[in-house]
Amino acid sequence: MFEQSITRRARSSGAEALPKSVWVDVLLATAVVLVVTGRVLFTKENFGGDFTNAMWLASVAGRNMVEAGHPNFFINTLNPDTGVFYPFFAFTGGTLYTAIGGIGELIGGHVLIVYLGFVILVVISAYGGMLWLARELGLRGWLAHMPGLVLVTSAYYVSNLYARSDVPELAATSAIAPLAASVVHLARTPRWRVLPVLAFTVFMVIFTGSHNITLLWGTTIVAVTLLVLWLAMGAPRRLPYRRLITLAGLGMACAMVNAWFLMPDIAYAPSVVASLPPAGPGKSIWSITSFFDTPIMLFDPFRLQPKQSGTAATYVQAPDWFLAWGLAAGALLLWRSSRRSSDQRPLRRAWVGVMVSLTLLLILLLSPQVWEVMPEPFNQVQFPLRLNTYLAYAVAGLVLIGALSLQRAVASEGSTNVVRGLRRALIAACVVSLGLCLWQIWVPRKQLPTAHIYKNRSEALVGNHAMPISWYAGPLYLNRLEPVVIAPPERLLLVYPNEVHGDRFSAWMNVPPGPEPIRTDIGGASNLVHLEGLRWLGRTPRGYAVVGRINGGSGRVHVTIETAHSSIIEIGRLLSILGVIVILATLLYTGVSARRVRLDPPKGLRRT
Repeated sequence: MFEQSITRRARSSGAEALPKSVWVDVLLATAVVLVVTGRVLFTKENFGGDFTNAMWLASVAGRNMVEAGHPNFFINTLNPDTGVFYPFFAFTGGTLYTAIGGIGELIGGHVLIVYLGFVILVVISAYGGMLWLARELGLRGWLAHMPGLVLVTSAYYVSNLYARSDVPELAATSAIAPLAASVVHLARTPRWRVLPVLAFTVFMVIFTGSHNITLLWGTTIVAVTLLVLWLAMGAPRRLPYRRLITLAGLGMACAMVNAWFLMPDIAYAPSVVASLPPAGPGKSIWSITSFFDTPIMLFDPFRLQPKQSGTAATYVQAPDWFLAWGLAAGALLLWRSSRRSSDQRPLRRAWVGVMVSLTLLLILLLSPQVWEVMPEPFNQVQFPLRLNTYLAYAVAGLVLIGALSLQRAVASEGSTNVVRGLRRALIAACVVSLGLCLWQIWVPRKQLPTAHIYKNRSEALVGNHAMPISWYAGPLYLNRLEPVVIAPPERLLLVYPNEVHGDRFSAWMNVPPGPEPIRTDIGGASNLVHLEGLRWLGRTPRGYAVVGRINGGSGRVHVTIETAHSSIIEIGRLLSILGVIVILATLLYTGVSARRVRLDPPKGLRRT
């Protein structure tokens, strides 16, 4: 009893310090994250135009949620490419933007602080997720940091942050690393704990609720990679199937959280301009960025950029230095006849599986013939260079396997010449990659014309109804569902953005008299926008709603415009609520179970 009392007091007073290795991991991870996010943390400048565009969208989504009391689909501006009730959040990143903006509103409208904090957390999640995965698979010491370093210093990862500044894509792709680590942990641990379950649910929600193209391609590539690895490992049958099924069910609940916008997205995608062929008639999607997708670009050891590029900061090189090291480690440690011991067989098979996946990715990136026959919806990738993120993941996997084989070689043979050489080569690859990463972040500054970029990123928060000057997207989500109806130029009915509250407009309006068609500035189609007081007739050639009086005549009309009440939208909302309930119930059950085990351990543990 006395010893138990002393132990409880020590734990309650914080005397149980973290192991030294944990502090080393934290310090190394912090140093790498500071290197990668340096310009985000230590400057006020903008980067690619989408950096401020995403920040403004988050601000709009947060304010709309406060006004409506729930997440909704629409942007309301005077911009001729959007108008009012423009359903942007129904087709991309609805949950991500709403979460960032909602938290910003919750802490007093500080959306900029929340947005910048989220960007930094994204990089932390990518690096920390790979570190966690390496630790789960048995890597110790500084070697466990190598896979994360491969990912966050890779050319395209840095380009996604600073040049393209596609924060939703960066968030979704970065979530893959902690998702993989949490799945490995939860599939093998005897009992679930709250923090790993929370990590799985949070990153699954981010992965499925941030970027549609990543959701499609990321899910496909991960599934194919898992199949390749399963076959390479000899199609093992002794897997924790019950755990995996439970995780799959929890993952579905996380995806359901995003159903409020994913359901309309999937059902109504053909009704918007964005569904048109992205490359134009007679062109392959590969041709848009073909000057990036060449062997010279991918395998240049120093970050090379094609002359055709419109920005001085977009680089797509594979992590070539780490790739060379991974190939050398495999050849020297796994495939030499003198080292082909039975305990290396799983690593050799995993190495083969990763190499097959890497080869398939290279075929996708370098072969225009593949993209000429790419089916829907995979040809909606916009830019095939997006697949460079998965190439960086494949190289990180190769380095992970090489580091494990190096660790085993040290344990079995000690510090041989081969081991020492591979260690030095890996350190050299780290130094060169970090140097190239720093150069890419700080040197090539020119990205967009000055007229379209802010000197201070905070200037982009110009209000919910005035779009930032960095906005360049055309009318991607305007209506192409209804038939085109030509209305006389003088018959125009405008809904002013500042009169729309959340996702609802209700007012008496001076509607042009008579039965002829009337053009409006309503950007959404009838499957997303509900009208009362007027009737749908069609759309303008550009995509705005054309309406008419219900019974003709003249005089003022009470008009109500709001989110449509379709079964797709209502089912999506219900599924989102159900997904949240399942996640909360799982976390509550996990916490209660873990507490019960601590308070009443099994008999064997009591004796111990």
